Amino acid sequence: MATGQRSKLFFAVEVKSIFPGEFICVCGSIPELGEWIPSKAFKLSQCENVENRWVGTLEVGMEPIQFRYFIGYYLESSKASSPKELVISKWETFLHPRLVLPAVETIFGSCRGNVVDTFGYNAGKELVSDGWLTGENQTEILLRIHGSPLSFYKERHQKRSYSIKVSPFDLRQREAGGADDDDPDDSQDAFMQSALPSYSSTYLAVLSNDDDPYYHEQLSYGKKFNTETDYFVFRTRSVAVEFLGFCLEVYVASDDKEGIPERFATAYALPASLPKSFGECSIPLLSRTNRPVGQLSVDYLVVRPLRKPHPKQTMSVSYARHWKKRKTLEVGHRGLGNSYTKMAADRENTIHSLNAAAEKGADFVEFDVQLTKDKIPVIFHDFYVLISVARRSTTNLDAISKDGGNDFHELAVKELNLKQLQLLRLDYFKANSEFAKRGFLKVTDDFEDVAERSPFPTLIDALRQVDQSVGFNVEVKYPMMQKNGLHECENYFDHNEYLDIILSDVLTYAGDRRIVFSSFDPDICILLAAKQNKYPVLFLCVGVTTRYEPFVDMRASTSNSAVNLAASIGILGVNFHSEDLLRDPSPLHRSNNFGLVSFVWGDDLDNRAHQEYFKKVLLVDGVIYDRTQVVPPLDMSASPSSSRTVSLEETNSLSEGSASSSSNISPAHSPNIRSSPSHVARRKTFYGI
Repeated sequence: MATGQRSKLFFAVEVKSIFPGEFICVCGSIPELGEWIPSKAFKLSQCENVENRWVGTLEVGMEPIQFRYFIGYYLESSKASSPKELVISKWETFLHPRLVLPAVETIFGSCRGNVVDTFGYNAGKELVSDGWLTGENQTEILLRIHGSPLSFYKERHQKRSYSIKVSPFDLRQREAGGADDDDPDDSQDAFMQSALPSYSSTYLAVLSNDDDPYYHEQLSYGKKFNTETDYFVFRTRSVAVEFLGFCLEVYVASDDKEGIPERFATAYALPASLPKSFGECSIPLLSRTNRPVGQLSVDYLVVRPLRKPHPKQTMSVSYARHWKKRKTLEVGHRGLGNSYTKMAADRENTIHSLNAAAEKGADFVEFDVQLTKDKIPVIFHDFYVLISVARRSTTNLDAISKDGGNDFHELAVKELNLKQLQLLRLDYFKANSEFAKRGFLKVTDDFEDVAERSPFPTLIDALRQVDQSVGFNVEVKYPMMQKNGLHECENYFDHNEYLDIILSDVLTYAGDRRIVFSSFDPDICILLAAKQNKYPVLFLCVGVTTRYEPFVDMRASTSNSAVNLAASIGILGVNFHSEDLLRDPSPLHRSNNFGLVSFVWGDDLDNRAHQEYFKKVLLVDGVIYDRTQVVPPLDMSASPSSSRTVSLEETNSLSEGSASSSSNISPAHSPNIRSSPSHVARRKTFYGI
């Protein structure tokens, strides 16, 4: 064809359902389609003749064009300095975008004139994901109601069944139906009401519904809440969260079975009620005559966009929901394995251990990431360490203890900056005299380690220095409340800031490395999915267990609850606990029915027979275990201690009989390690590329 020839490119797509105010856009590889930037995408128009069909036409050149459809809507904060923001509701996340070849498909100057696409379907596959937070002011607010949230002052009210509905409103506007508004000077306010809202509709997910835990529109008179059983999540997005309020309505069934439910009470959650990223609040319930009748307990999560420096996120590629079925992936737990309680030959969670696991054939290596006091992401499993502190000298020689005059004090990793962690004399925080006698590897040794064998490598060091052919399963640590009343680590970092720092490092330095995020904290999984669109997320689950102290959070209480959460928030899948699945594999089957990916972790996987059972019978997608079977351990006879919890008895005995350890570790970096040719093939087996 002649140089400079143009073609009239037609787009037509049908969508099953679309909410009022939403529209369809096309985002693609050419400037006319935004070059994968959603805010510059081509907006389609609703077809006048066919319901739920959206159409558009562009004049394009003859080069190949890749594109995706997405559903979006506009929100506006109504501030003079803030233009309207495009919010992505749903988008197509096939690994390979749609492709059109104008040079081949153009007939009489037109291309795709008779083609009608179906949103979310392409080449026999269906794959749609929720949109991530793309705008600077976009915020997602989750209100959660569970347990026994309703308490009333009169006992007769406590015995009734209620339905709950949540409606957002802008405090600068009159509430819908607000005939009680007594401010005659509203017209004098500087706020000018926009044609666009500052918030989205509020959708409800019932996580306790095993058949349908997804988000849906709310019913006019709310959803019936079953005390101690249900877990309601109400989700809203806003670009003016400082002015966002919620009206929570409580309905009671009419005495007439055919009658309309009656609004019994109302509660209001205002910005002052939700001051942090995460919290709980108790809101007064007011009757229709504005008399207090009780309290409604709500917990909340405020999800903000990624605000730390990072490469621009586009629609060019996403692995968040992509998974190509293959043989079970082998994942090295903390590299070559747990060294502080299982005597792996190499210290866990070090650059050397991660590289050694890759050399021994691991497809992925799993490690734990948390922040230091100076907010640097480091790789370390436990929230606490023991620090060796020398006592003051004494003239009474008989009073000098056998440990050389050292005491051990428990400190949270978050209380020490990176330099302190690398230089201080530290011990494993569950160390005791028996561990010391048996010679278990300490956090720091009595000699200076080379850099790659040193504890507390930074996340950036791992991304730069570990063999590029091995994937990373990055477990994002975040402390949780346990049912025994103990919190894993109180007064921790803000959820949003904490995760922004970790994500910034991964998105900036990961390159082509395969990454899978995971976390035991359900809220961390929610934030991971909402802040970035590239990497998949797995919800780590303890499930029903006799080994570890269970968590208070209902979403983490059982493997079935974990499946419901993963399906509801649209993440890749669940990382199950082997103990629970060996007892009852049915949650794995439910996970498969929801189209989720399933990994498994746990001490049971130290047994080769259990590994084979999960790989060849249950057909899980990945197994995470201590790879001490390919590298002989120093000693395997000791029972491992809990990896997630510590009892009061253990905590109180930590300083008794602990062996001292010392190290003066240099912060020097080892040179970058290149990918070896023998590992390149492994890289291609993940993400389907």
